[in-house]
Amino acid sequence: MAVTRVIAITGCDSGLGWAIAARAARQGLVTVAGMYQGTETNAAQALKKLRAHTCELDVTRPESVAGFKDYVTKLIEDNTDYKLYALVNNAGIMPTGDFECQTWSMIENVININLLGSMRVTSAFLPDLRRNAIDGTCRPRIINVASHCGLEPLPAFGPYSASKAGLFAWTRSLRYEHRPHGLAVAAFVPGGFVTSSNILASQEAYGEAMLEHLDEEQKLFYEKKIQSVTKHLRAASQNTSYDSLKDEMIIETFMKALLVDSPKEIYKVESMWRYKIYYTLLKLPLPEAFHYWLIKKFRNFPE
Repeated sequence: MAVTRVIAITGCDSGLGWAIAARAARQGLVTVAGMYQGTETNAAQALKKLRAHTCELDVTRPESVAGFKDYVTKLIEDNTDYKLYALVNNAGIMPTGDFECQTWSMIENVININLLGSMRVTSAFLPDLRRNAIDGTCRPRIINVASHCGLEPLPAFGPYSASKAGLFAWTRSLRYEHRPHGLAVAAFVPGGFVTSSNILASQEAYGEAMLEHLDEEQKLFYEKKIQSVTKHLRAASQNTSYDSLKDEMIIETFMKALLVDSPKEIYKVESMWRYKIYYTLLKLPLPEAFHYWLIKKFRNFPE
């Protein structure tokens, strides 16, 4: 019997999540898109027009994850040729600011969504994916959306970098655990696309919360920096919509991870020469002062 492949994706309200859900649906996969902002938004309606399924999902809430899993399970039960083929953990947030400035709520949320949220959703789907791998009817996989910051942490992205570094470590561990069963686990590093995403949409609120959180001495030290960074990031993310991500290299690299028979451990997009030069120079045994200068140039934040 021919198998129709089902893919479940988290964080599909905009940016990468929306783009890969749309691409997977166009590819002919039965696509279930997890939508934090609900199923009546313009983003959700656009996915429905592509015949994707949309389901409300908050990866921090166990009951919401269970509801998402139940939706996928019922869809498969109602269609005897459907098989769960892929889980894509894409949901994520990126509060930006020096560690001393970030509130505990920001720090806990970035770990809870980016790392624990991926674990939470994977726990729900893992038994079905493992069984499908063992029975050989499809070649299932889990794809965790990671970040260059998990490979080379950047100033002002400390908790975010920690969440993505943890995601890398967990991805490798999970890959080895399920290698004997034929279930592939891979990390996907999409590169820079913040100007084509709403991931910075909350940065202004983060900036206000950081200023409110600081004491007077800290505020005197950090206020100008927080304001200039917030202004810079606001300008970088203006005029974005749910479907702003058009970078074909990002999307097609993801599709390789999704469709190849035996996914490798990591798929990394370095679409600009600056990434390649940056990582090459960081590997060289040069003085830390040079590495610091290089990181500042690469990040390109106002001082």
